[in-house]
Amino acid sequence: MRVLLWFLGRGACACARLDSRVAAEVAGWAEGQRLCLRIGSAGPAMALAKEGGRLRFLGLRTVPEADLVIHFKHLEGALPVFLGQQSIAGAYAQRRMTLRGDLTFAMSAVRVLLITEAYLFPGIITRRIMQRVPRREVSMGRVYLRTLLPT
Repeated sequence: MRVLLWFLGRGACACARLDSRVAAEVAGWAEGQRLCLRIGSAGPAMALAKEGGRLRFLGLRTVPEADLVIHFKHLEGALPVFLGQQSIAGAYAQRRMTLRGDLTFAMSAVRVLLITEAYLFPGIITRRIMQRVPRREVSMGRVYLRTLLPT
């Protein structure tokens, strides 16, 4: 699960540099705004922040002072989302996760995560979990390359 969170966090940062829609979403975030995605009370976590006008991956850790915390209650609730079997909206509707923070920021962060997933997952999976699959502005290869290389 930590590997999936790492790819999602680093992939979001790559998309913020390569995709204009993600860049526009992140530009609307306040400087220093932080997002934490975690699973269970002691499970894996991932954190992102807007620093220096860019989206930055803070690592596989919980950030206690995060402005937005997306908390999956347990691993069984998170796995279908991270394996491309269920949308994040579906998980929220089934009460598999909770949200703490500003709803406007949460909606923006979810849009960033959805576009990121559209780059990281193959088309057959994204068509199954998304009502409308976002169009890719750059190749998946460029996003994967930027995700894997240190910034």
